[in-house]
Amino acid sequence: IADRIALRFRDYLPNTTETYVAFDVTRELYTECALQAAYAEGVEFSASAKFWYETCNRPPTFQSWSQVTVLHMWMLAARMRALDKNRVKVWQQHFIDHYFYDSEDKMMKRYGIKMAGERSGYMKDLYHQYRGMTAAFDEGLAKGDAVLATAIWRNIFNAADDVDIEVLAMVTSHVRRVLSKLGSINDEVVMTGRVKFGLPSEEKPVVRQKSHFLERVEGSTPASTAS
Repeated sequence: IADRIALRFRDYLPNTTETYVAFDVTRELYTECALQAAYAEGVEFSASAKFWYETCNRPPTFQSWSQVTVLHMWMLAARMRALDKNRVKVWQQHFIDHYFYDSEDKMMKRYGIKMAGERSGYMKDLYHQYRGMTAAFDEGLAKGDAVLATAIWRNIFNAADDVDIEVLAMVTSHVRRVLSKLGSINDEVVMTGRVKFGLPSEEKPVVRQKSHFLERVEGSTPASTAS
């Protein structure tokens, strides 16, 4: 209710309330992204984290958490680009800031990196990683599933030679489905933080379906004859 009131009030005093609404709502949206691969020592994985660490065969580390978080942030950031052009910059900036504030907080509290100079070096690396990942995913979005799957393989699975192709396909299908759903909702859903991600494992029945295109190709292939 508070978010709805703020959205209405902003129509009358846009410059006064925009940044406050954007800060609070993007924090909720960021939290949803960060929870997907969240982990804590001695605590059982959530269903989502279990997929990203156990099904994807990834270690529960800051790096793994960061990569999965950025993937989900990218999907939401792509949707934010469709907001009113006067809002996009403010909303995206707050959204990204939450990630870097949270990451630095984790470095200090969970990993004991107390020296500001040392943290600064890690944060610069994290920034370059963020830029590289989002650029790769943008390219995949524009060029098709093969390029998107390659970007996911490199940035989520660290280009592992032994990656499970079915699992990679599930993640790629999940990303496409989320992007499609985000594209179908109205701005108010995003701007009130009412976005939840499903599980990539729900895509298993989809990726196991036999391609109708391949069936047609196989059916049209001439049978070999003995000479």
